[in-house]
Amino acid sequence: MDSKAAETSTESETLARRLVFILAIPALVYVDWTMGFTLLNSYSAGAYLVFMAVPVLMAVRHKSKVIGIISRASVPMGVVIASLNTIYQMGNMRDLESSMFASRLVFAPLALGVLVSYLLPLLDTAEPKPKLILSKKEQIITVALALVALYVVWVFLFQDQWGFAALTDANPVVISAAVTAICMVYPGNENLSKEENAVKSGLFICVMAAVLGVAFYSYGAAMGPRFMGPAAAVGVLTILYGSFLVYVATILGGQSSIDSKEARYFDWHLIESWVFLALMMFAPLTVFESFG
Repeated sequence: MDSKAAETSTESETLARRLVFILAIPALVYVDWTMGFTLLNSYSAGAYLVFMAVPVLMAVRHKSKVIGIISRASVPMGVVIASLNTIYQMGNMRDLESSMFASRLVFAPLALGVLVSYLLPLLDTAEPKPKLILSKKEQIITVALALVALYVVWVFLFQDQWGFAALTDANPVVISAAVTAICMVYPGNENLSKEENAVKSGLFICVMAAVLGVAFYSYGAAMGPRFMGPAAAVGVLTILYGSFLVYVATILGGQSSIDSKEARYFDWHLIESWVFLALMMFAPLTVFESFG
């Protein structure tokens, strides 16, 4: 009798969660429609779908893992897309009004990623899942697909004719490599897998990028307008590298051993890193400034 009641309760909870998910989608679309399709813009949702295709393709061999992996990868996906929007905007600024309007895409993809990361678990089952382990071939294919997704979004969606050239810079590469090397040998990380170490490395790259990015941007602003763009690019590109590393490592199973509470803390560190840096450089006008 108790087992039957527990089974009925579980079915009721599952039904309730799926009903909430079904109701949340039109609510999200309606709110975004009233705000000019900020979240569901092609540079936000369109790019998000391209990056989402990589974990979705894993459904062929790891069907029970797909919802969890997409959910865990959603926030780093949002940071990747937000940083791409920022880099694109920095290289295509025209008049102040259009640039300020476009700056909504500095934040919108991350907001979309946060929403997806919270909504998707409503569709997942409560059954415990074993740790994800990919073969070497699957790992290589996953990394290759992630790079293809980055190329498709940057070259075809953002229409950057120079390919990855605009996304490469020596300083962010040095910072990212140094932080990764430190994380790989840091005390307490000895028992972590390569994928778990990569996830932690990506997070700390983003944290360092936020702090160093503000410092370098302050230097650039003091030196004059000619130095501001290159100084700002260091922080943005470093966060791009860090969040992309988290995204790829998560798909490879780097977060599969993290419980839901720890995962939320992890997400918030990523969110805080990007929002802190972005607000220092692309903060919208306050209400008082708008009426000034």
